[in-house]
Amino acid sequence: MADEDRAAADLPVEQLIPGDGTLGCLLVHGLTGTPAEMMPIAHALRDRHPLWIVRVAGHATTVAELAETSWLDWYASATRGLRALAAAAPRVVVIGLSMGALLAIHLAIEQPQQVAGVALLSPAIALRRGRVRRLSRFLHALAALDARSALLRARLARVLFAKDGSDIADADVRARHPGYRHVPLRALLNILMLQRVVRREAPRVTQPALVVHAVQDHTCPIAAARALYDRLGSVDKRLVVLERSFHVVTVDCERARVRAEVAAFVDRLGAAAATRASVVS
Repeated sequence: MADEDRAAADLPVEQLIPGDGTLGCLLVHGLTGTPAEMMPIAHALRDRHPLWIVRVAGHATTVAELAETSWLDWYASATRGLRALAAAAPRVVVIGLSMGALLAIHLAIEQPQQVAGVALLSPAIALRRGRVRRLSRFLHALAALDARSALLRARLARVLFAKDGSDIADADVRARHPGYRHVPLRALLNILMLQRVVRREAPRVTQPALVVHAVQDHTCPIAAARALYDRLGSVDKRLVVLERSFHVVTVDCERARVRAEVAAFVDRLGAAAATRASVVS
């Protein structure tokens, strides 16, 4: 692990991290992941911007707890962080990985006055077809059940899919990467719901946007990320394509480039905000 990664490892989670700038940064990890995924990015931004590192509901606890949550609970975790940052920063850049990127888009639509930009890292706007096919037999079995019933909730909580490990090219990082080794069916169904919401919302996003995705992502196809990029309503947007990384780009073999791209994006928006503030004053 690089020195900068070690230095970032102790940054507090779910706590305001002070910074000199007036533009805050909200960092949101992915489904079945942990805040550790966002630590390299947090290190790149620390001191220069106020930070809040989200622990998404149901994560860094137990798979059983994740199985009791919905995408609305995940979104509530992000909105709590946004409110907390408001005390230090009137405007915020939301930096989301995978599922966290979808939450970033939803925040941009729901909180446009506070969200100044979005950095979408490996946005999970679609899953690879093989993963979706694994759900089909369960979806057919559950289709006739009342989605509000206690029976359905109990069944969803018990159905787990084993993961093949973290989608990371760097073998050393993959071996020690924290996160759940199973994903509940209910969580997968909820991310499918969130995907549908975000696909509808994407054209309404007008804030500056950075999209980073890897060609060799085994979780979410790059074609879907390109389609999302095209659908974003933002005039100021940039797509960065990585050649060697897999899905968890924040900690993978091209993590230094990801850090640099996100830091440059945030610093540019921060400088623009400072310029506007000085003109107004």
